[in-house]
Amino acid sequence: MSENNTQEDTTQINVTNQNTAESITENAANLRTAMGAVKLSFNWIGTQRKLSDDIAARAAETFEAQTSSLIASKKLFDTKNNAYKALTAIKSQAQAYWRKMTLPFPQQGIRLMRQADIPAFEAQMADFKQQLEDAVHVLQQEYENIKQTARETLGQLYNENDYPTSLENIFAIYWEYPNVDAPQYLMAFSPELYRQEQLRAQQRFEDAVLLAENAFAEELQTLVEHLLSRLEPGPTGEQKKFNSSTITKFQEFADNFRRMNVRSNAELNSLIDRAASIVQGVDAKMLRTNGNLRSSVKEGMTYVKDALDSLVENAPSRRLILED
Repeated sequence: MSENNTQEDTTQINVTNQNTAESITENAANLRTAMGAVKLSFNWIGTQRKLSDDIAARAAETFEAQTSSLIASKKLFDTKNNAYKALTAIKSQAQAYWRKMTLPFPQQGIRLMRQADIPAFEAQMADFKQQLEDAVHVLQQEYENIKQTARETLGQLYNENDYPTSLENIFAIYWEYPNVDAPQYLMAFSPELYRQEQLRAQQRFEDAVLLAENAFAEELQTLVEHLLSRLEPGPTGEQKKFNSSTITKFQEFADNFRRMNVRSNAELNSLIDRAASIVQGVDAKMLRTNGNLRSSVKEGMTYVKDALDSLVENAPSRRLILED
């Protein structure tokens, strides 16, 4: 029941028109020096089970369908159970934290983290691990009631063998730091093979630069479009509500971009800085009460949106196939 976090099989890289080969290579070298790879994975219980062939055949017969055309499964327990939802919430928080602290990398399930952030990451993940263990203990106390409910809802489809006798060791969170560079032992075996692997590693880090730029560009687009939508009047001309996070997320985003130090695309860098400066010193209350400020922010963000859309639209495409 091992479950790995993976990225999409393919990722479209759009934000490349301002990149030079030199800036990408230089930025990749910086990432390679300052970053380490980190992988997050989970053990998790299956919540559905495929129906046996004989039951699937009986179901197909009811509808005069061919068994080969039918995919049938049963839900083992109520995933809306509060004790189970507590576990999935911890899992989601761990995944979100892992992504927030890292940059994408062109290998499945692997992301790049600043080496300086590893101590904080270790502490936070250890906390998530303890939270998960505590939540499993609560779920274990309700386990028999959960199974009893399943007996009642599944009827003849209930099978005791579908359920582990204990939830201990069923749920777990793991993190590791895989090597994404050329292994040193290849040098002794074959200097030429080592050189080839070094070149492959360099290419992965150059791809990581483009992946990171694309991710930052998409995030900026989302933030800008959301803010602009809030600045537009409602259907009857009313002013829409502003949450504080609508503004603060811009500064958090810009701070994270600078912290990650992915700076090979000059135009993208400029747009991120400009978006952050537009809302610097602005809060939700000011936007609600100051019409001139709303107009100024809208004008500035519209420029950022148009420039960003143009940057993405006019950039040559490059498709990366992420490695297993």
